[in-house]
Amino acid sequence: MITRFIGGLLVATLGLVSSAAAQRAAGPSLAAVLPSSVGGGSSPAAAPLFKPDSIFINPDVRPQFTGGDAGMRAYMTKNLHYPEQALRKHLTGKVYVRFVLSATGQVTDASVVRGPGSGLNEEALRLVWLMPPWQPARQRGQTVRVVCTIPIEFQE
Repeated sequence: MITRFIGGLLVATLGLVSSAAAQRAAGPSLAAVLPSSVGGGSSPAAAPLFKPDSIFINPDVRPQFTGGDAGMRAYMTKNLHYPEQALRKHLTGKVYVRFVLSATGQVTDASVVRGPGSGLNEEALRLVWLMPPWQPARQRGQTVRVVCTIPIEFQE
């Protein structure tokens, strides 16, 4: 039985929850450039550039699995368990799993976009939920949430 991960990280083309183009055009908020007190000489606290619930699809710096593509392949090879039901049916194929990667690199909101079923979808989803933290995406120097879709290929 040969199991391998094909392809790198694919970024979904669904559309932003909040428009990245509008955020780029707006620049930093006024709170980030105005002093915190009228008469004080203290510097303002660094205000976030984006809303914490914003989800990006194409950030300046994309997220990366810890260890890169080689680390992803090693993780998949070590942790993937070919479902017995799929083996009996000689079922192979790709399962596409979409998830949101948090600003701290944790997988959230994972779901199967498309897959052949017979246990393969559930196994791919299990693998994604158990992934170690990723190096998070960055937009204008700030870590941000990003939506990702990865293919997980099952071959006998």
